[in-house]
Amino acid sequence: MTIKEMLSQLRDKKRLTKDRVVVGYLDDEIVKFLEDMGVPIHTKEIYLTHKGLSHLARQSKRQRGAGLDDADIVKIPKILNKPYFLFFDAKKEKLNLIYCGEKDCSKLLKIVVDTKGVTNRKEKITLVKTAGYIEMYNIKDNKEYVQIKEER
Repeated sequence: MTIKEMLSQLRDKKRLTKDRVVVGYLDDEIVKFLEDMGVPIHTKEIYLTHKGLSHLARQSKRQRGAGLDDADIVKIPKILNKPYFLFFDAKKEKLNLIYCGEKDCSKLLKIVVDTKGVTNRKEKITLVKTAGYIEMYNIKDNKEYVQIKEER
């Protein structure tokens, strides 16, 4: 199942045929960084669960300007594969992947990945915790964030 299919089932209020999908993988550089920081990693695979998709696609988040549109939700695997910036939130021990979709970076998309996630069935996995649009100053001026790498 793809994110697009999962999103379609969610929007159509259909019963989901699968409750999670693999959307990316932690690369060796990230794994080493997290190990050096003492952060446990449940899986190298990054999952998006039905609950997580419902959370990041909800209407209330869109109304305040933070919620992703469907086209950007479908891009999550691409963003996880090649983020523009990669930050580690030292306070919450979560990865923050930032994607700049435009040349001037006026629209940034942040994906928060939890390497210590737990499903409803108590399975330990790495998962997309949330995602939304942000302004660069929210990241750059935050003293809790450690930049891991920058791509361009």
